Amino acid sequence: MKYGKSMILMALTLIIVMVFAAGCGGTTPPAEQKQSEQKPAEEKKPEKKVYTIKLGHSNQPTMDSIFHQVSLKFKELAEKNSDGQLVVEIYPASQLGSEEEQVRSTQLGTQQMVVVGMNNLNPSVPQLGFFTLPYIFESTEEGRKVIDTMWDQINKWSVEEGGVRILSLMDAGFRELTNSKKPVKTLEDLQDLRVRVPQNPIQMGVYKAWGVNPIPVAWSETFNALQQKVVDAQDNPYTVFVSEKFYEVQKYVTEIGYIFQTSTIVMSEDFFSKLPADLQQVVVKAGKETMEFERQLSDSSLEKDKKTLEEKGMILLGPPEDKPIWVEKGRSIWPEFYELIGKGDKAKGKEIIDLVESYKKK
Repeated sequence: MKYGKSMILMALTLIIVMVFAAGCGGTTPPAEQKQSEQKPAEEKKPEKKVYTIKLGHSNQPTMDSIFHQVSLKFKELAEKNSDGQLVVEIYPASQLGSEEEQVRSTQLGTQQMVVVGMNNLNPSVPQLGFFTLPYIFESTEEGRKVIDTMWDQINKWSVEEGGVRILSLMDAGFRELTNSKKPVKTLEDLQDLRVRVPQNPIQMGVYKAWGVNPIPVAWSETFNALQQKVVDAQDNPYTVFVSEKFYEVQKYVTEIGYIFQTSTIVMSEDFFSKLPADLQQVVVKAGKETMEFERQLSDSSLEKDKKTLEEKGMILLGPPEDKPIWVEKGRSIWPEFYELIGKGDKAKGKEIIDLVESYKKK
């Protein structure tokens, strides 16, 4: 077959155009087109470290328990404000041991936090024994004034002596007396009762001053001891009578009001010091906000707790008829514990008490 010169020329021209187009990239191959459409890979941000906090307390996990409510509040605040870097696991009802055992575990750093009564922190931080002196505070306002004014000094003692940092210092009213045997209206009525006390020398000392030989019983064993009549009586704030259902094993309440009940949320200083600075701030802020939350809770619960106890069959007797004698005998033991509070220095212990007394009057 013969082709005309014009057709041959046209074919050659077409071939030249195609080659030129391919060489100049006029048509992007599919693989190259797909690659050109891909966005540059973003750099992967390193994952933030998560810190787990075991927080233990000795009360039942109910909403009647202030210990449990403050634990839940601290957990909420710490986890939220740390953007999940802090994870708080709550272990109620002495699951991690008695209060004394949990304080030791927190000092060692095997447990990160504990909510504990001040009387069970005192053995590790003797200077804070002033909180346990009978009748050192006459009102909630006095107690809170001293706590707020002496906050830095209180924490300095706690860190240096006990190896724990106080995040919240809470109050729950005053410790009152309950018993299962009879109405206690005078000091004489107390004499034949077997009274449970914590293993705290000051609290044992005040009952001895009142003419009674107290029986030290661990908190985790107290309900059973009352139920089995190993002991007849104990003292605690109204809120504890409700949360621990003491109305099941106790009948009478006498408002002796001898100790301003303070409790603490403490963190292992070893654990705290290893947290990044921003998380340390989160922890401190959560502790302060939890303390304010607890104060509001405490202020609103007293009358409600009294009503609950009466509905459960307990008899509320009010203050003893001879309360001035209770106060006089209670305060008389203070000098016996100046040396303990002063960490072996009686004069130093007296200075601490004088300082507290001065802040009460400001």
